[in-house]
Amino acid sequence: MGQDWVTFVVRLRCWEFRPKNEIPNFGYLKKMEGNKPKAKEFDFLKIFEEAHALAKERNYSRNIDALMTGCSSLGSQDDTKVTEDGDEQKKAIDADTDADHPSEDVPDVEEVGRSPHHLPICDELTLCHGNKPLTALAVDPAGARIATGGLDFDVRLWDFGGMDTSCRPFKTIRPCEEHQIKHLEFSPSGEYLLAISGSAQAQVITRDGEPVCFTNKGFQYITDPASAKGHTHGLHWGCWHPLDSSKFLTCSQDCTLRIWDVNDAETLLNETKIPTHKSVLRPRNAQGRKVTPTTCSYSKDGQHITTGCQDGSIQMWDTRKPLVNTSQVIRTAHAPNSTITCIAWSWDARQLASRCTDDSLKLWDARALTKGPVLIERDLPVLFEQTEVAFSANDHVILTGVSAPRGDAKAGSIHFYRRDNFKLIDRVHPGHGSVIRVLWHHRINQVFCASSDGTANVLYDPRCSHNGALMCANRQPSSSRRRLGAGEAFIKPYLLMYNEDSVRVARKNKKLLNAPQIEAQIAMAAANAVTQSERQAASQAENEKSRLRVPKLEEKLGNRVGSLHQYMVQQIVLQRNEAEERAEKDIRGAILRHADKAKAEPFWTKAYLKTQPNPVFHDPEDDMKKDDTPVWKKQKLA
Repeated sequence: MGQDWVTFVVRLRCWEFRPKNEIPNFGYLKKMEGNKPKAKEFDFLKIFEEAHALAKERNYSRNIDALMTGCSSLGSQDDTKVTEDGDEQKKAIDADTDADHPSEDVPDVEEVGRSPHHLPICDELTLCHGNKPLTALAVDPAGARIATGGLDFDVRLWDFGGMDTSCRPFKTIRPCEEHQIKHLEFSPSGEYLLAISGSAQAQVITRDGEPVCFTNKGFQYITDPASAKGHTHGLHWGCWHPLDSSKFLTCSQDCTLRIWDVNDAETLLNETKIPTHKSVLRPRNAQGRKVTPTTCSYSKDGQHITTGCQDGSIQMWDTRKPLVNTSQVIRTAHAPNSTITCIAWSWDARQLASRCTDDSLKLWDARALTKGPVLIERDLPVLFEQTEVAFSANDHVILTGVSAPRGDAKAGSIHFYRRDNFKLIDRVHPGHGSVIRVLWHHRINQVFCASSDGTANVLYDPRCSHNGALMCANRQPSSSRRRLGAGEAFIKPYLLMYNEDSVRVARKNKKLLNAPQIEAQIAMAAANAVTQSERQAASQAENEKSRLRVPKLEEKLGNRVGSLHQYMVQQIVLQRNEAEERAEKDIRGAILRHADKAKAEPFWTKAYLKTQPNPVFHDPEDDMKKDDTPVWKKQKLA
């Protein structure tokens, strides 16, 4: 009996790996209690190998079908070798080749899915932010929302799920007033957005653009800014802790780095701010003096803090130890007096890449910075202090933005390098200006970049990218939006009051948006404004007539309660107001009209009315009496 049940359980487990037509017959087990049949002899390892081979073959064929339809990812394929039957099912994928790409061969399915250096740059989606350089770019961890900011002081929020081919932001805010936006970054949870501007205060807002809190500003008229409760000068960079969504790091022109905690925020007089920092870090130069940090970053495991300084040095702190002294320092990381624009950590937290205004890109071993760079790439122009470098999702590719020379505005590009040997894989020219920000999202497998022409580009590959730009690339605008015109959201607020300025703004937006429907909207708004103004004028005339009307005796008391009394009070108040206006015009006369009363009933000298009715004032001539001081005691004047 026990042997039969073991046989039944083993066969039931093997049934999961067999197709329906190969399910074994267990009917003979119904007669086990009456007649105990002899168990069949079988080889368990042989059955398991057959089931595993069948499952592997089906998995491969399913991935091939998903690739051909462009609806699934290739990252979930098995790493084992494919059987000969599966090799016969491979097909070439047709793709348009780009003239800027050095490789002319079209990759097949296996190469696209398994090549660690494959670049998702087949298609492109453009987001227009403005006309000024775009110096800040952030994508939330889920890859659903984008935040862009630049030198126009505005931060625009984009949502892939709610956009169509027109690619409009769902919200535009100005969190830092009239300060340029230098850096934006979403928290690891995607709940908060950190905004770093030219001011001394960092702003924390929600993913919907609502303000949460801001950091405190320190007193700037002190000797040591590190002893202040906040930054005293403008900020340069900021980043969130990779594992704690409530802590973030900022660096400033006051030569300090500070760690803040959102949970410490306090609300006072309708303002929520973080009163003071958690910790402060002080970078030093070779002479032991203060040096300005220009960029900062956490390692992916949160155990190290790195910063790049204006003297070309890279300094590192270990968060597991007191943040007093640095754990590693490389003084000659880049050329002296050059600004390090970005430091990016690899996903395995073993290496870091640095970008500098000396037109170089360097790769470092985080465990031995003092041994020098592992790889170096030169002649990469940098014109913006926010030029960024990043790692790919699989850590095999490094990408960086390259500025356009002053003579050629179209030469700005993104360079992709192999991490192991810095061999150039490809270069892409996404816009018409210098590429400043770059980002390779690890979840949706898409490349984001921001350019100096005010546009943000999303590069993706339908075969291996997920969601993100794919959600809105082929979504057409709704019929109602096409009927109302493309500029409704921008024109309507300006035409509430139809005047010359509103028409000028409307026509300017019409030119930028290239929407001919705006002219009809202007005419309609003008007619509505004229009608509304006529109604307002008639209403004001009626109110004025009723206000000046003297109440009639035959009117009932219930209709106008106290109307006669109200009329008399208004007349008295008007007379008093006229007297006060005359007094305000002649201030001296208004004061002297109280002189007789003040002389008869003084307020301060009332005690002297009987003892000294005539006041005796100080006579300055008494001080000018003849000086009897001897000559030898007088001061000698040259």
